[in-house]
Amino acid sequence: MTEHIPNGGGTPSAPLRPRPPRVPGFRPARRLPYVANVSWPRSGHVLLARILTETFEGWFGYCEYYTPSKVENSPCCGAFPCRRTDIVSMSKQHDFKFDAELPDDHLLIVQYRAFLPSLVSHWDQRAATSPGLVDSAEEFRRFARHKAEDYERFLERWVRRPRTNRLLLPYEAFTAEPSRKMRQVLDLFDAADCAGRMEEVIATIDGLTFADGGEKKLAGAGIADRRDITQFRYYDAAFFAELGETTDTDVTT
Repeated sequence: MTEHIPNGGGTPSAPLRPRPPRVPGFRPARRLPYVANVSWPRSGHVLLARILTETFEGWFGYCEYYTPSKVENSPCCGAFPCRRTDIVSMSKQHDFKFDAELPDDHLLIVQYRAFLPSLVSHWDQRAATSPGLVDSAEEFRRFARHKAEDYERFLERWVRRPRTNRLLLPYEAFTAEPSRKMRQVLDLFDAADCAGRMEEVIATIDGLTFADGGEKKLAGAGIADRRDITQFRYYDAAFFAELGETTDTDVTT
């Protein structure tokens, strides 16, 4: 989270940091609306949050949801959608249990990605951050089959089901045309006047990837889709073709 948030009537673990004073320029002359975010893992959510954080600077309150809500005495409300929309502008939800509920007209960004590159990226992340994980072809295949089922459920709940006030943000379109897609994001936040600052941010932001046991910055690399699944250590053409046949979706929005 970008700020400490008191939970109901409880005692916050640290005082709230004051917001910076409003000054003329790109910042909107109003509080940002709260936009919920539901994302399939490894679909560019961290990139989106980084761009918004740097674009809005002190105006953007972000809650990662999963980590704060698990910490004892956390100031996080632990709810989705967030209850502290006075200072939180966006919070993340992967809907791992497929039980997240959100009114159909609630402002929402849905991030998703073609299944196979998201799968490979997700496994690399797990291998880099989970000390007890057995990084083997057999374990990867078990994980892949389970995630293929989850992927279809995610698409049915969040992508294919009709909603209003929703922006679909597929990773492929996001990385191919970041300026166009980010302008749609700014419209959802009622902040089109921030487009100039947003363009500066996306022109200079570093890329991130998981390699050699941890997260690595790709300085000066810009925004791009660099994933080549054929270079994955457990790539098997027949198995990946089988997975691809059961996880087809349109990612060109």
